[in-house]
Amino acid sequence: MRGKPVHKAVLDDLGPEQLHQVADELGTGSRGAKRVVGETVAALTGSLAQEASTTHGAHEVEQALDEARGAAPAGAGAAAGPAKDTSALVGAVPFTGGAPGGGMLATIIGRTSMPVARAVSQRTDIPMAQVSRALKILTPVVMTAVSRTAKNRKVQAEGLSEMLAQERRADRRSGGPLVALARRFGGGRSYGGGRHRA
Repeated sequence: MRGKPVHKAVLDDLGPEQLHQVADELGTGSRGAKRVVGETVAALTGSLAQEASTTHGAHEVEQALDEARGAAPAGAGAAAGPAKDTSALVGAVPFTGGAPGGGMLATIIGRTSMPVARAVSQRTDIPMAQVSRALKILTPVVMTAVSRTAKNRKVQAEGLSEMLAQERRADRRSGGPLVALARRFGGGRSYGGGRHRA
């Protein structure tokens, strides 16, 4: 059984309050924030699939996902207050590089953060600075959801690249028509009727 797609699991894990925080960082409404969640899942799973395309990389991604699943208890993290077991990652894992104390999770996030932010910004027309702030909330939630999905499907290191590529393709298929409609009917740069900040 495939189970829930990662982007839907992320939305469930975030809940309304955190989704509102994401929208606030982006300067959009909730619809724009949900779209950015989908784009983030697609971009991050794509980056992770590329990381896992070699034997060595696959074992690194597997280790990072194990670390994400074994993160510290809820309440130990940043003021953003992520849902469930992701709170230790926000704040503990700097968005742009290796966390104090290291760990493969910090390394993988450090390597993928800029490409993911750039891809999401390009796909949504939201400035990269705002996307980067939102990704500080979203990245640990996505990593935990991906980790949970891999565990539930019993995917080992050698199968991670294909699983991640499938998730990326599934998210692109589900989100594509929404992008086209938003642009056709005036979604523009605000993507959800929001207000951009510098």
